[in-house]
Amino acid sequence: MKLIKTLLILSFSSIIFLTMACEDNNTEDPAPESATISGTMTFVGDWPVDGTIGISLSSNWPPQGAPAASLVLDASSDNTYTFENVAFGTYAAIAVSWLDPNDTNSATNQSTLGAYGGESPFFTAYGGTDPIAVTVSEMEYELTGLDFDVDLVLAQP
Repeated sequence: MKLIKTLLILSFSSIIFLTMACEDNNTEDPAPESATISGTMTFVGDWPVDGTIGISLSSNWPPQGAPAASLVLDASSDNTYTFENVAFGTYAAIAVSWLDPNDTNSATNQSTLGAYGGESPFFTAYGGTDPIAVTVSEMEYELTGLDFDVDLVLAQP
């Protein structure tokens, strides 16, 4: 009888140990707090001699106010872009533009050179195609392959 009690105690202890060990291995990955958006730009034409070229992630199209994220590009820039730590939400455009150094009017000094999903002149109302909006969330927090062409010939006053 003493042997049976000892075996039952050992068996019960083993079950508790195995249950506790399994519970410790069930850790879940924490939910992402922000998103990453990336893609490749294919540059067509020659880099402009003057002015600044940048890529931006904008909440509105056409852009109004400061972009949600932006990067300055130059002739030595890699043709890939990555926006990190992007707040979850919907963004109306990923676009590359040229800032004309000789035009101080903020309403006219930018020329759009390319946009994800868009076609020049990048406005449906003017015969082009508006950019495609992108949405990032806890479920879709890493968007890759958002590729588009950038026509450097459009970098002119």
